[in-house]
Amino acid sequence: MRTMHRGTRRGHGVAAAAWLLIVSLLGGCAGTAPHETPDSLMKEGQRLYLDKKYDEAIARFQRAIELDNTRWAASVYIARIYIAKRNWTLALSNARTAFAVAPAGTDVRATLAEALLGRGQAALAAGQFDDASALFGEYIALSPVDRQGYLGAGQAYVGAGRYADALTAFARGLQRDKSGPGRDELLKGLLDGGTKALQQGDPKSAVLLLQEYTQQDPGNADGFVILGKALIEAGYRSDARGALSRALQLNPAQAEAGDLLRSLR
Repeated sequence: MRTMHRGTRRGHGVAAAAWLLIVSLLGGCAGTAPHETPDSLMKEGQRLYLDKKYDEAIARFQRAIELDNTRWAASVYIARIYIAKRNWTLALSNARTAFAVAPAGTDVRATLAEALLGRGQAALAAGQFDDASALFGEYIALSPVDRQGYLGAGQAYVGAGRYADALTAFARGLQRDKSGPGRDELLKGLLDGGTKALQQGDPKSAVLLLQEYTQQDPGNADGFVILGKALIEAGYRSDARGALSRALQLNPAQAEAGDLLRSLR
């Protein structure tokens, strides 16, 4: 009888140990969530993205990357979410990650370009001119036919007082947008840049910017007046007379041009 009891107890012990093992294995399986695969996470993240449940979508895409760090499409989606949120720093970081893994991947290049443009414009608005010029330079390398990069770069260079670089950027933009909707903005960039250079005591840089402006927009009398002022400040009195005379030809009522011409006699 004792032998039987001992056998029974031993059987119960084995059964209990087996049960504990099963529970432990089940718990382990629940912890690793066997249904949670990169593919399933990507599909769920895409659904949440379309529903504009952005924070939940980010969590799914980040988990997909944790399981498979080659999932560059997840980084693209995260970047696009941060673009929608106008968080340009995180948008750019994720877009660059995707570009490093798959530069030719679907939407990778376009997403990086959009993030660079947004981050560059934010830096420009914040007066971070060196950062802005670097970002716009990177954008131009990706999108060399888009005048927005040249406009932003020119404005950033003007802000930093790098007038020669600004002139190059605006001129390159005008070469690529000879009659498009961005032409007026690029012309304004030249005029504003020349005006600022003159105000900052750099009339020779102002002359270069304003000469380019008047060549590109030869029908604006006011542009020739400002150019005349810059030429006077730079010591080019004869050239100043020519610019101011041209202003009066375009607009005989331009009083300031007449006053400046008389002061040169």
